[in-house]
Amino acid sequence: MASADEPSVTRKSLIAALVLMYLAVTMPSVLARPAGPAPEASPLGSAPESGARNPLPGAQSWTVATALLPGYTIRRTVPEVRIQFTVADDRGHLLHSLSGSDFRILDNRAAVVLSNFSRLDDLPLQIGILLDVSDSVQKTAVRERKAAEFFVQHVLRPQTDRASLLAFGSEIRLWQRSTGDRGALSQALASVKQLGYATYLYDGVYRACREQFPASEDGNTAQRILLLITDGDDNGSLRSLGDAISAAQRREIQIFALSVHSPRLVPDGDKVLRRMADDTGGQFYVAGSEKDFPAIFAAMEQQMRTQYAVSFQPGEQTPGFHAVKIEMAGRQALRVHARQGYFYDAP
Repeated sequence: MASADEPSVTRKSLIAALVLMYLAVTMPSVLARPAGPAPEASPLGSAPESGARNPLPGAQSWTVATALLPGYTIRRTVPEVRIQFTVADDRGHLLHSLSGSDFRILDNRAAVVLSNFSRLDDLPLQIGILLDVSDSVQKTAVRERKAAEFFVQHVLRPQTDRASLLAFGSEIRLWQRSTGDRGALSQALASVKQLGYATYLYDGVYRACREQFPASEDGNTAQRILLLITDGDDNGSLRSLGDAISAAQRREIQIFALSVHSPRLVPDGDKVLRRMADDTGGQFYVAGSEKDFPAIFAAMEQQMRTQYAVSFQPGEQTPGFHAVKIEMAGRQALRVHARQGYFYDAP
């Protein structure tokens, strides 16, 4: 989704003549060059995400239309950033009646002007279910699979939603391609086997985001969700926690993480999962037992399907990561939950 910022620069006749002379000299050689082969797609995980040159997700690349006659203008389009988020009160209840004037958006600490504000209800979901089947979750493996099954049967809407199933241990494997068929997903869940003793959590998240969620397209309103069911431990991954988070941010994916353990415990893995959720605009949940599933997944679905969306042009057109903060204008007691930023890739 993008709109254009179109500054106009009137060229004088002399500049136009110089441009025409330059084109007259250079165009024949350009046209005479043989067309090279199309670039091949990089294999999954072959290059660090930080080196990618993809356009800003959900935004249109820069274009320039240069006029060669006096009185015409030079035009360019600047990509728009689109961020979805939720707002809750101090009791955790979501608020649904706010307007654009209730918010202030900071891009790298500089205020920006909203070009669009909307509330999105009953969003269709594009989901990647990522299940930990490493040795570290042997004691909770049965409950984790039941959690995934509960999500498939009670949250997934076959008419509008699509979900894929992946599992990771010392390798990452796709068990079911994206589908709205609950039966196929349940059958795949029953077939999942342990994949070694190591826990490649960060690699699993990174590859799931890259493989199961293609780059955003204009007009695509499906909410992108990675449902991560794990204890949060990692050992052996080639990617880092930051790599995993940036892969989700680049694809506009919200990570909803679930860990199955006693609520009285706060293992180190919870801190990892909470950071993944917070940095991508998702949520982190702890289930003490199967009795917690109905309440947890009801709250999770509400978070996933009902969100606000804002669009704005980058405050600074500088490459790299831009930190974004959405603040309440005069209502500080409310909590905004959104991803922490976006990547701007210069043309």
